[in-house]
Amino acid sequence: MLGFENVRDGGVIETPTAYTMLIEIEPREWLTLSEERRNSLYVSYMTFLRGLQFPTQFLTLTTRFNGDQYIEKFVGVDAPGAPTGEPTSTVDARDDTDEPATDGGTPVGAASDRVTDSPLLEYGRIAHAEWLDRTIALANVRDRRFFVAVAVRKEEDEEAGRFDVIADALPFGNRSTAVDDEAPYLDEVWARVQRVASQLPRTQVETTILDDRADVLDILYQVYRGQEAPIAFEHGVFTRPDETTLTDPATGQPLDLATAFEEADREATLTDPDSEPEPRPESTGDLPYGGRVQEDYIDQVDNSRLLAWYARTIGPIGRGKHYHSPLSVYAGVTLFAMAMLFAIASLGAFLGSGQVGEIPYLLVREASFGLAAGSLPTFLLSLVVLLPSGRRSTAIGLAGVGVTAVAVGLFERAYPAQWTSTPTGTTALVVEVYAAGLFLLVVGVALALRARRSALDEIDGDVGNAAATAVDEDHCGTGPPEGTDV
Repeated sequence: MLGFENVRDGGVIETPTAYTMLIEIEPREWLTLSEERRNSLYVSYMTFLRGLQFPTQFLTLTTRFNGDQYIEKFVGVDAPGAPTGEPTSTVDARDDTDEPATDGGTPVGAASDRVTDSPLLEYGRIAHAEWLDRTIALANVRDRRFFVAVAVRKEEDEEAGRFDVIADALPFGNRSTAVDDEAPYLDEVWARVQRVASQLPRTQVETTILDDRADVLDILYQVYRGQEAPIAFEHGVFTRPDETTLTDPATGQPLDLATAFEEADREATLTDPDSEPEPRPESTGDLPYGGRVQEDYIDQVDNSRLLAWYARTIGPIGRGKHYHSPLSVYAGVTLFAMAMLFAIASLGAFLGSGQVGEIPYLLVREASFGLAAGSLPTFLLSLVVLLPSGRRSTAIGLAGVGVTAVAVGLFERAYPAQWTSTPTGTTALVVEVYAAGLFLLVVGVALALRARRSALDEIDGDVGNAAATAVDEDHCGTGPPEGTDV
């Protein structure tokens, strides 16, 4: 429901098949509730779910913990107790008494002026805020934000396909639907999101409809990139130039804007021929997708839903000692699809072997057995190729496929004359060879899983080291001034 193509000004997310809006939920404390109160909230939540009659999706977004709300209590002109530099009038504790005692000519209890602001106290506030900010960054403290996505499917009044929802959820699904009149759908999605926002408070949570385009784009960036957006998604106001700007002063004719821009670009290139390229990321932690994608492949991954899904859920692309190119991802997915096709074709041939007309019954049954025997090794090989494995696991996987291919060939020669229901003769040989091939494939998959775990640990270590290095660099030179005791 968030595979967006466009985000409108009202916060409406347009996907290939639907219009979606987001509601942010402010969660409530659960562990402090009594058992009776929890049961009541359960009933309220189930009642809310039973009343849903349209597509709804609950989302959890893990973000960096934001301690600004706490830090603002110590630092800033609006912080409570912020130093003002002005004298503060204080009254002695004995001001309420009736004793007219004096001390050096000054009545006890009378108001006396003194400056309560201290440079040391102000330094303590700033040092505490800096320490807290560094601790949050170094410990990688995380927070969670909760959302509800409410959608209206395009052409909802028409009969949709049975597997449309499943097809849209696949990483390679790209089915798009065009709508002639969008106004009814936009009104409907707004009505639905208001309905959900008004019903959720019965579960004792607060809701906020996200109707600002910049806020929605910021959330989508974090969903797809796994990190906070480096920029604010706010557009300026478009203003048209006046007529004198669009007129050539020499000829008085309208300017050819395309030619003018091209000449300006050429002139800028000539005046600055040695312009520096874009700076490379200083560390793995600066790369998108959590550092799982090498810099050379970022554009390619951004333009492919399959590669982006692979980088987020399975493993790295194009980096580390287990180099894994996008071609390997496509090859692994292709082998997986072939394995599924082999299994489906085998089942269809087996069930239809008795109704094949002039084709011999045993020939169709033999083909179905051969396809079934080939689907499992192909599936295991797809895992070896798909995972970021090394040459050793790939070689073992290919060897296993070769051994199982030999077993399938022996079966084709033995069936049906030399094939029996008991493991004797050719039957036992085929089973043993096929089992040996499967064993090699399982070993290859195990090595591939181990290599994937190693690659992910390496990336996590690089990201952690990059964060620690950044914190150490920020810490340098921030000690207390000379001569100050803290």
